[in-house]
Amino acid sequence: PMSANISLMLVGVSYLLGSIPPSYLIAKFVYKVDILKQGNGNLGGANSLRLFGKKVGVLVALLDILKGTAAVLIAQTVNSSDGPETGFLAETPNVMALAGFAAVFGHCFSIFLKFRGGKGGATTAGVILAIDPFSLLVVVIFWVLIVSSTRFTSLANLLAVFSMPPLMRTRTDGSQYVLLGYALAILLVLTHRENLSRMLAGTERKVGETEQLPG
Repeated sequence: PMSANISLMLVGVSYLLGSIPPSYLIAKFVYKVDILKQGNGNLGGANSLRLFGKKVGVLVALLDILKGTAAVLIAQTVNSSDGPETGFLAETPNVMALAGFAAVFGHCFSIFLKFRGGKGGATTAGVILAIDPFSLLVVVIFWVLIVSSTRFTSLANLLAVFSMPPLMRTRTDGSQYVLLGYALAILLVLTHRENLSRMLAGTERKVGETEQLPG
């Protein structure tokens, strides 16, 4: 086993992976627009769906999910073989949890876009998928029920992420995943604070409301 530097490097790689913005790249190179200046200026699948249609919205969401899954699985694979022998970072689940948080943080505050980014919902889903697919299934069912009844993806994201800590407690034997759940819940509350304000004011956009691109 190698030094703790390998584990910390994995967390850094996870942040960079999370920072890659598929919606920004698709908008820039396919549609020749800056998505940060279109719709609600968000980098997630919901804004892409409103601006570019279902196919692009789904593609962006899948790529954002993949970032979270890849970060956790890379951390698991490399740290299992090359992690330190002792200390906090010797426990592969600890490194997986840190990598998962780093990927979502990177999505929300991308180093490539002056620390702007998305809301973190899809990348959080990808992290849960890598840790426990059954938990993600429960979260997705919960999310779909909220969206279908309220048509607010932002509300669904928040309520779904708050279901993560108790799910992690029952589905895994790792307290680090419960802490990860709470950390991601706090992060998503921060990234959704404007959505919460708009919901309270009655001005939040619902699913199905489209945006018009200029020209």
